[in-house]
Amino acid sequence: MDWNVKDLSRHQASKLLHSTIMPRPIAFVTTLNPDGSANAAPFSFFNVLCTQPAIVAIGLDGDVEAEDGLKDTARNIAANGEFVINLVDEGLVEAMNICSIDFPTGIDETVQAGLDLVPSRQVRSPRIAASPVQFECRVMQRLPLVAGRCIVLGEIVHMHVRDDIVDSNFHVDIQKLNVIGRMHGAGWYTRTSSLFQVPRIDYAQWLERGRDSP
Repeated sequence: MDWNVKDLSRHQASKLLHSTIMPRPIAFVTTLNPDGSANAAPFSFFNVLCTQPAIVAIGLDGDVEAEDGLKDTARNIAANGEFVINLVDEGLVEAMNICSIDFPTGIDETVQAGLDLVPSRQVRSPRIAASPVQFECRVMQRLPLVAGRCIVLGEIVHMHVRDDIVDSNFHVDIQKLNVIGRMHGAGWYTRTSSLFQVPRIDYAQWLERGRDSP
């Protein structure tokens, strides 16, 4: 089956995209509200785009009920020009799910989720202490879309990796990292504990396999 995307409703397009582009890494984003309190929300339209400079991208949805069409995270990022990405391991799943609730204004979801926050080094937004990896980011570019949606490109200015996960040679223990990924709808996630390896080969190795050159 195939479709012209313009002929699909938002719901139909979302079902197809969410159920095919996966697993998706999760950015548990912390920002500062105008009153100085913390805000935390998870986003799975997220990935790293470049390593030098270190650039990440997050797709932020809009809020049709808000006067400016923005959700708190998008509004805070636009106002402050910064945010923190906290990666999610299995131990953070319940707290992450609580922070996805649309709490009324004035209710701190980090308190409801029982999250301990710690100061960042280079940005004002706090970090989630229990997260195995935290990236302090400054906004490089905001790309407004429609109905309050936007894409945020952020430059990572400071990285935090839990001591037992990384060694002095920058080798990350993937099993100890234990991050999760977002799958299709209805609250499905995946673990990163089932791995397989396919070593990359160069052209000389390809020729050694007996392949004919062009």
